[in-house]
Amino acid sequence: MAAASLPLEEFDEKFLTCPVCQEIYDDPRVLPCLHTFCARCLETWRREKGQLTCPTCRHQVRLQGTGVSNLSPNFYINSLLDFRVLHKSEEDHTQCQMCKSDAKVEGRCADCSILLCKNCITAHSSIPALKDHYIFTLNDLKNPSSRPKYSRAMYCPRHTDQRMTFYCQPCAKLVCRDCTITEHRPGPNHNPQEVSKIAQKYKAELQTLVKKNKDTGDALKKAKATVSQELASITTNCQTRRKEIQEHFAQMRAKLDKEEKTITEKLNKMEKTQKEPLEKEEKELEENIKSTKDGLKFSTDILARGNDVEILTLRQQLEDRLNVLSTTQVHHEALKNNISFQPDNACTDLVDCYLFLSDESLFLAEAPVESLPTIVIFRPQKGQEWETDPQVTVTSPGGQCAKLDTTRTSGGAFKAVWRPQASGEHVVGIISGEGVGVTGGISLCSPLIVEVGSNNPVLRFGHKGSQHGQFNTPFDLAVSGDRLYVADTRNTRIQVFDLTGNFCYSFGTATGPVSIAAHMDGTAVILSGDVVKKFTPSGELLHKFSVDGFCTNSYGLAVQRDGRVVVTDPDKHVIFLFEVDGNLVKQVGGKGQGERQFDQPYFVCADTKDNIIVSDQDNDRVQVFDKNMNFHHKFGKWGQQPQDMYNPIGVSADSRGNIVLANIGGTIGGIEHGKKLQVFRLDGTWVSTISSDGDKLNIPYGVAVTEDGHVFVADPGDHCIRKYRYM
Repeated sequence: MAAASLPLEEFDEKFLTCPVCQEIYDDPRVLPCLHTFCARCLETWRREKGQLTCPTCRHQVRLQGTGVSNLSPNFYINSLLDFRVLHKSEEDHTQCQMCKSDAKVEGRCADCSILLCKNCITAHSSIPALKDHYIFTLNDLKNPSSRPKYSRAMYCPRHTDQRMTFYCQPCAKLVCRDCTITEHRPGPNHNPQEVSKIAQKYKAELQTLVKKNKDTGDALKKAKATVSQELASITTNCQTRRKEIQEHFAQMRAKLDKEEKTITEKLNKMEKTQKEPLEKEEKELEENIKSTKDGLKFSTDILARGNDVEILTLRQQLEDRLNVLSTTQVHHEALKNNISFQPDNACTDLVDCYLFLSDESLFLAEAPVESLPTIVIFRPQKGQEWETDPQVTVTSPGGQCAKLDTTRTSGGAFKAVWRPQASGEHVVGIISGEGVGVTGGISLCSPLIVEVGSNNPVLRFGHKGSQHGQFNTPFDLAVSGDRLYVADTRNTRIQVFDLTGNFCYSFGTATGPVSIAAHMDGTAVILSGDVVKKFTPSGELLHKFSVDGFCTNSYGLAVQRDGRVVVTDPDKHVIFLFEVDGNLVKQVGGKGQGERQFDQPYFVCADTKDNIIVSDQDNDRVQVFDKNMNFHHKFGKWGQQPQDMYNPIGVSADSRGNIVLANIGGTIGGIEHGKKLQVFRLDGTWVSTISSDGDKLNIPYGVAVTEDGHVFVADPGDHCIRKYRYM
């Protein structure tokens, strides 16, 4: 019996406590769901709930009869209760309940429910009528291996002196010997058999079910383990997303703070502009007031003293001064313009917050810069109406005029995005939009004359040398997260910086690195000589493979998300696609001007969809392939216009679908042309061109873009890195 196998030290009352009343079980009964409770607790529970449900698992119980008395008793718990009584009798030195002597209690009759001393155990067992009673002793309690298998006897409710030692299978009921002669006589409707025999049969069946349920239990445990793993996965995933959310909103707050600072600085400048003439006027008025006050006081004092000689002596001076003071005129123009602030609540872009003077109809949200977008705002005067939205006109220094469509803001104004393509003086106007052609339409307000600034680098660092932060002919660079990797070619190393140009660390590459690409995890892949090498973020070599058998002059390199590597060969006019292990997947090219042909392809990049973008230098164009090197399209042509290409070389792609291209340019008639950066859409639509007036590009080579709309350019001619804003 399971109860008898419990070690004495574990035989504790905590195993005999009813979950409902939290007291020692009193008449424990087993529910169909196999949970056990006191009979009185179940009856109370049933009355309170109106029906009997398991207090633990809420399984509904259908009772036979009106109460819980028909529920099966828990023999196991009853046995534990018997052991507990005997154990406590030893601790409490209880007397024998049969002979009433002070002899030590050593056993208990489970049928009579009385404690017995050693002599009474012998006497009890020798009485013929009591020979079948179950008696357990302290020895059984202290020596688990010797404990008999027993249970409390169950007596027949009809024949109260008879044990129920038979089981009638058709009735599924325990009966006594007398019942097998009366109500359950063997026949077609009854088949009473000895409990010991029929129990063996059902025991075997139950063991089969137990095994089956163990398998079910194992499956449940496995499912629980899976659910636990999924819960852990959800927790991990949500922690990651939570971190991303925190970072995102931290960036938004930083952007908000930056925008607040910018617009506040603009307000400070506007305040200063408005105040300066008034402060000057106020100072002059204070001086005039003081002068007038002093003159009047002096004259009043003389007149008050009544000294005739003094009056006659100073008369002419007093008269002249008073005449001057009396002719003083006050010319003050009342303040006409207040500064207004208008956030465009219909737009989520933080730059759509405007400061303007109250009488301004046409103004710019910020000072315009070559190639960068700026917002032009038109505020209609009261009563102005048109059939179509007004348009912005922009006249460039060369006299070309272009129209920009407008959209209405939440404040009732109209705005247009202007991306000037040249520095210098421009004229910005607003027309009704109802005319035909560039010059059509009715002017709605006075035009603005604005000076467009040059898109000069926002950062430059490095010069020739071999110390940290110095370079010797840097050919290429790459950005990963907040790190900039520079191929410091003739110093045979990679230098790593943050995005503000601060040196972080460097690592050697044995031979001069010509091209570099970086994964999102910070691993760097470089082309050094004829070997492709992959490094950890800290500069430890992970693996390498040679392209010597395929290339005669390996130059540019790009890496796809799955680790495949694209290498260019400008001498063979071919591009190659390799697996991570160096096995060749495909090659495309050959010298020519047709599709899939090249004329000195130097640099290559892969965008976020693994499209392969190649700068086809001497063909003055870009070719785009899908991730498997199938031709997609090409764009670009030679020329000296901002949208034309002139020896394109470095190329990079951002996550917004833009391609940034560096042009080396060339010489025509002894004059340099075409050293510039260009921005295109993936389909070849020209967006803008950067050709700074200050700190001009010398030899723009490799380029790498950042997520905040900046591009780094390696300039081996000046041995430096420049950073430009392009979006």
